[in-house]
Amino acid sequence: MRFSRSHLLTATLLAALIAPPAFGAGKEIFTLTDPRGDDHGDGKIVYPNNDDLKPGDLDILSLTAREDGDGTMFEVTFARPVRAPAREAIDEIGTQLDKIARFGFYNLNLDLYIDTDRVAGSGGLTMLPGRHAEIDPSTAWEKAIILTPRPNEAKAELKRLLLKTLNEDAKKSSSLTDAEIDSLKKQIPVDVEERIFFPTQIHVRGQKISFFVPGIVLGGPAKPTWAYTVATSGADLLQSFDLARKLGRDPSDKTLMILPVSPGRWQDRFGGGRENADIQPPLIDLIVAKGGRTQEQILADFDARAKKPVKLTGVVPADQK
Repeated sequence: MRFSRSHLLTATLLAALIAPPAFGAGKEIFTLTDPRGDDHGDGKIVYPNNDDLKPGDLDILSLTAREDGDGTMFEVTFARPVRAPAREAIDEIGTQLDKIARFGFYNLNLDLYIDTDRVAGSGGLTMLPGRHAEIDPSTAWEKAIILTPRPNEAKAELKRLLLKTLNEDAKKSSSLTDAEIDSLKKQIPVDVEERIFFPTQIHVRGQKISFFVPGIVLGGPAKPTWAYTVATSGADLLQSFDLARKLGRDPSDKTLMILPVSPGRWQDRFGGGRENADIQPPLIDLIVAKGGRTQEQILADFDARAKKPVKLTGVVPADQK
């Protein structure tokens, strides 16, 4: 059967209209690179003894930002192909992994804290719960982009944790009035929505994960003159299933879907941690500036006794050329 030129043209136009948009097809804004084989935190962290996480899974090779309309398409490349969630039960009632992790990956988090105003001391210093790290004041962040397997649940859990922390602080403080406490409680959802973004437009292909950040979040496409703090961690999907007590975990832990690190070797967390160091960051890979301190030096620089956490400094792509 032969098709006329007009038929072929019509078919081409229809295909273009029906086909999903390509991920990462816009103009490149910047690319940050990271060495292969450094997914060991401070140099001593080891992966859990299970089949869900293996060396290379959290090893960042590059982070690329591309223009996408007035927004940004970020693409992170890992040393190994990204693991897709299988159809397997993850609890005693038969909950399926692929039904819970619906975005094509399940074992990792990528934290991206962005200093958009480049004013030292202006912005946030605290990272998300469970990271046990702070951002250096020189690159204090205005926006945080958190790539995680369950973004909607993570956002709800973050609001709950912030409310819990506020309630605990209010009990310890006699300076806050009831009206002030109520005002702070109402501000929590607003702050989360305005400052922290959990991507849901996600595409997984081989070693790459692409995720879209709308222009309204960053005020337009990302800029190479901003500072970016980028870190990976293991994802804890069980946190949202209320299985903490059944698995022997402390349900009061203030963590946000992140696997902890402990001394020794474990199945359900990272090993190789320091003894009596509950503030050791469970961050596995970190993009650092060229010519500065190494990832290992940065992530080892904490004082558990003095409760002094590590401080991470963002990388400015325009300065890395």
